[in-house]
Amino acid sequence: MPDYLYLKLVRELSEEIHSGQRAVGERMPSVRQLSSERGVSKSTVLAGYDRLEADGWIEARPRSGYFVAARTTTYSNLRKPGPSQPQSTPLPVTAGQVFVDIMEQGAAFDLIATTDSTPGNDHLRRCLARAQRQQSKAEQVNYGEPAGLLSLRQQLVLRVAQGGSRVSADELIVTSGCQHALLLALMATTQRGDVVAVESPGFYGVFQLLEALGLKVLELPSSAETGLSIDALALALQHWDIKTLVVSPCFSTPTGASMPDAHKQRLLELTLPRQINVIEDDIYADLGFSHPRPRTLHSFDNSGSVLLCSSFSKSLSRDLRLGWILPGKFRERVKQLKLLTTLASSQAQQRGICSYLEEGGFDRHLRLRRQQLQQQYHQLLDLIRQHLPMARSCSQPQGGLSLWLELPETLDTLERYKAARAQGLILTPGRLFTAQDRYRNTLRISFAYPWTDERIDAMRRLGKLLLSD
Repeated sequence: MPDYLYLKLVRELSEEIHSGQRAVGERMPSVRQLSSERGVSKSTVLAGYDRLEADGWIEARPRSGYFVAARTTTYSNLRKPGPSQPQSTPLPVTAGQVFVDIMEQGAAFDLIATTDSTPGNDHLRRCLARAQRQQSKAEQVNYGEPAGLLSLRQQLVLRVAQGGSRVSADELIVTSGCQHALLLALMATTQRGDVVAVESPGFYGVFQLLEALGLKVLELPSSAETGLSIDALALALQHWDIKTLVVSPCFSTPTGASMPDAHKQRLLELTLPRQINVIEDDIYADLGFSHPRPRTLHSFDNSGSVLLCSSFSKSLSRDLRLGWILPGKFRERVKQLKLLTTLASSQAQQRGICSYLEEGGFDRHLRLRRQQLQQQYHQLLDLIRQHLPMARSCSQPQGGLSLWLELPETLDTLERYKAARAQGLILTPGRLFTAQDRYRNTLRISFAYPWTDERIDAMRRLGKLLLSD
């Protein structure tokens, strides 16, 4: 067997995997099939597969064949970010205009302002359209049940059970998205002037809410791998009167960190005896690259002190302003607050989503979406290597929509925002993920969308912008 034949096959197949033609988790052709397709011997195919497996491109599964492997891309000049070191003092929150501008461009998880997104979901559209057509006159003129459509809540309970929580439909309240759920949770558990602890860097939407409610924020150190530092939380509890803790244990934005189960249990051991309420933002948990999804913090709690918040906006469609909250012992208060803030949720949309869940559409969507995200994540790592050589560290999430990139300290991404906008680029500066003057040399970069030629060019232009004086 000439060496060039199997090496040529290795080059061709590795390029197909690298370019995304063969997705992570996709089954490779059988030895017989590939031998026939490429016009080479079976021994050549076997030698090629052995080399691809040794190089980490594919993996063999007993009695199943070969599959495209989830490669861990490593770079000599990129390390994982170290733990964050925010100032551990409660502070008032002041939001900037950059957040508003990003949202106005419709590019919270993109590098360019565009209407292009992931492929359309025909099944979802059919379910929503059918629900709209079948809406009764009574539903058109009357508000629905404050807690939300019962049949939808029953389906959501099944979703929640995948995270380990066993609850009834009566315990769940439908909201107008996860941000609304977080707002209700904060309103129910705090009063103006209270101290709320958050992980740092943390979700900028939470900082917006804290500012609006007149709450003080205590930022706690976190790891880009395991999330909130439990040791830092224990130390903070000795010095500050913390009323509520907001945390995102599963693939949190911006780093993609995921908290180990042992840390979740330790967190509750620290907070529950002190009657500290915990608000869990679970919005990214369905987007892990592997299955099953991680357990929720809520699933370890039996006291009703953990308020679980989530929605479909990240896992299904950002246009669906439909979320939910498990408010625990604050159920009646949260239901009252929902009436004050939104009165009720769209009945037609609830029925459409309920049908979509009942017909298995969401599970099928998630299987494909997880593969797409894992592939797009690895493509992003390659693009960083090619176009952002100045990067100093990069988080390595196992799910979610984004990673955290550290640049040289001389680079101020907030200052570069206007220059980027002038070139049609939308940056998400690290400064947005804190109430302090920190993380100015960092960026959140998302892999939520396919790497089209336009987005690849945006990465190239971003590299030039960051290298310019």
